Amino acid sequence: MQTIASTGPSVIPESQQYGFTPGVPNLNPTGGNTFNNSYTTNHGLMQDTGINHAMARELQKLKDMISSVSGVVKPIPEIADGSHKISRFTPPICDAEIPKRFHVPTIKLYDGSMDPEEHIAQYRERMEINPIPERLKEACLCKGFGSTLTGSALKWLLSLPPYSITSFANLVNLFNNQFSCSRKFERLTSDLYRITQGHNESLRDYITKFSKESLDIPNLDIATAVEAFKMGLLRDSLFYDDLVMTPCRNLDEEPR
Repeated sequence: MQTIASTGPSVIPESQQYGFTPGVPNLNPTGGNTFNNSYTTNHGLMQDTGINHAMARELQKLKDMISSVSGVVKPIPEIADGSHKISRFTPPICDAEIPKRFHVPTIKLYDGSMDPEEHIAQYRERMEINPIPERLKEACLCKGFGSTLTGSALKWLLSLPPYSITSFANLVNLFNNQFSCSRKFERLTSDLYRITQGHNESLRDYITKFSKESLDIPNLDIATAVEAFKMGLLRDSLFYDDLVMTPCRNLDEEPR
């Protein structure tokens, strides 16, 4: 029986046309779908990279938004490599070799809430006990000063621009200007009028308190101080009557 050949167009399977079957990966590394697999992989990587960049941008926006809210602790900034090599002092100071026997004086750490001039005075006086050569005194004063600071005062020192401090006098001027609001104003003799004897306070305790406050006044006017002392006494005090009848000329005439 003779077989009649089909005269219609022959259909070539897609696996022969393109070298792979749709939906089925070709595990043969030499197969025709090698380019397609590479494209798919690279395309996926590009998509992942794009997503990662987008997420990083959104995360940074979120951090910026949080840091702008008052009362929220800001993230600690990253430190750049080599930043520890940068000095706030000029080369003549930062390059000076500190003597081995040098040590920072032990004084109360300054946090910005006390009188800056008093802290400088204590620091300079304590530094006198260090055996420092005259040519190195400037550098030692500058380099040792940071070890006496804490809190906001230390943060201020660390925020100074690189190579901006040229001398200890320059550092002191910057320091006093920064914390000028914490200075103690010079007291006047008239301030003694605010001191009064308490109802249960003995005369001796009142005298001790008054004398202690008087020591903080640089230009004490004796006549004003005596008058302020008398005005601060309790009116029913026997000593008050004695002062009225026999005024004293100075504080040394007060009873001890």
